[in-house]
Amino acid sequence: MLKKNKIQVFTPELVFEGNNKKFYTSEEENCLIMKFKDSIVLRNGTVFKMKGQGELRNKISTIIFEYLRNFNILTHYIKPVDESSMLVRKLNMIPIKVVVRNIAAGNFCDRFGIEKGTLLDQPVIELYYKNNSPQYPFVNEYHIYALHISTPEEIAMMTRIASKVNAILRSFFERRNLKFVDARFEFGIIGDDIVLGDEISPRTCRIWDMETNEPLDFERVRFNMGNVRESYMEILRRISI
Repeated sequence: MLKKNKIQVFTPELVFEGNNKKFYTSEEENCLIMKFKDSIVLRNGTVFKMKGQGELRNKISTIIFEYLRNFNILTHYIKPVDESSMLVRKLNMIPIKVVVRNIAAGNFCDRFGIEKGTLLDQPVIELYYKNNSPQYPFVNEYHIYALHISTPEEIAMMTRIASKVNAILRSFFERRNLKFVDARFEFGIIGDDIVLGDEISPRTCRIWDMETNEPLDFERVRFNMGNVRESYMEILRRISI
């Protein structure tokens, strides 16, 4: 009697768990499964939990990453895996957050004494060093080069890509009656390429309703405004059209 060969089923193993995502091994070479969690640890240590937020962030990020493909933007995104996960390329992350601001909001208003909601004459690009401090320090190129955090070539490419992505998404959201207030982007390296990573969602972007200036993003969590799920779902509804 012939023995039946056992079918080996691949079981993803946890590689790393961050404040709002988990990364698992994948059958695909040099790729990981990025799973969005339903809980987020804020910088002050408090935890925000909302059932289904991982799924919403995954779906919103998927739509945006796939849209950016039309403009030849290199990202780590490959394809969806399930409702709350996507397959991504493994990156050597650069510990810099690139923030692009179109409208004055958040600590930008406090630092420069500008009224919230002021339309900036041109986008402002800021760099923050991702270290272990409670608040990532605001840095310029001199800090970055002196501390050997990144290279002039990498910074030039990251800011160039961030500027292009901002222009693309600003137009994308405006056509859906939404203001793309600001966004923070993270990048990594694959070979000789600088690649856009992380997520693009209401957790990493400020997105306001065009008519009312009502925040539909993570500000609703920071300031206990409520209706977080409804706001995320409204963004998803509009960008799905």
